[in-house]
Amino acid sequence: MQEFAHEYAQHYYLNPNEFIKMSGLWCIRMGHNVAKPNYQVGPKRIECYSLHFVVEGQLLLQYEDGEVILQADDICCFFPDESYSYRILKPEETLKLVWIAFQGPQALSLLHALGLTQASPILRTRCSREVWAKLYAILQFIDEQPDGDEDIGFSAELLEKLYGIFAILMKEGRTLNEPNRNVNDIPWLKRSLDFMQLHAMEGISIKEVAEEAGVHRSYFSDIFKKRIGVSPNRYLYRLKMEKASALISLQDRTITEVAYSVGYPSLYSFSRAFRNYYGYSPENRP
Repeated sequence: MQEFAHEYAQHYYLNPNEFIKMSGLWCIRMGHNVAKPNYQVGPKRIECYSLHFVVEGQLLLQYEDGEVILQADDICCFFPDESYSYRILKPEETLKLVWIAFQGPQALSLLHALGLTQASPILRTRCSREVWAKLYAILQFIDEQPDGDEDIGFSAELLEKLYGIFAILMKEGRTLNEPNRNVNDIPWLKRSLDFMQLHAMEGISIKEVAEEAGVHRSYFSDIFKKRIGVSPNRYLYRLKMEKASALISLQDRTITEVAYSVGYPSLYSFSRAFRNYYGYSPENRP
């Protein structure tokens, strides 16, 4: 990595040839970094699409429709001609990022298939070990390519790897949306999921869920994350936010009523949690 004013980073700049531009997607640049305590980018606009993956730490992202805190395994998308800025949230902690910038006629359709839009540019806890493995495989592949030697063979293999990232992210999304398919062979895990879905709005703790499942808390958390793809705490958080969003859409109660309905002790704590999850405040829900 090279040292810059606010980071240690490795940047790769690509020059797509005519062959790859006949496809639906091509990479323009890619890189990874370790942020310094003064790390900050923007406000700025870019000419392409860009996915940023949080490897470690916390990132404060500000964009036209809101502000959101990103954590490890989260992804954000920057869209062309949209203003954004981001910075390290806690300078005393390590922040690491990986990014891919790309263009092409299929780019927007692929992003929408992942659930990414300009109004909702965040994916939570989407990066599994397989996602990270594919990302670092692309970085290594580009790094090992001689400068200026972007022939058809290189372009074809890079294209395959780029589509592979989107494919595995879609797969991870289906896994998060269909957790029961991973739990049928573990009765206590399915029982705990049912318990969480039934009582998530009542302030239950992970200790209580583990007790209901009849297993030790640390073992419960380990197996839960391996099978479901997220920690029990993040899963409960997701249940609360999805329920809150559904209640707000009914437009038959105040935001304060929604906050109490999903188990938050105050409007402030609920609004902060909602904004961190969706990237916009409850009042500005699309």
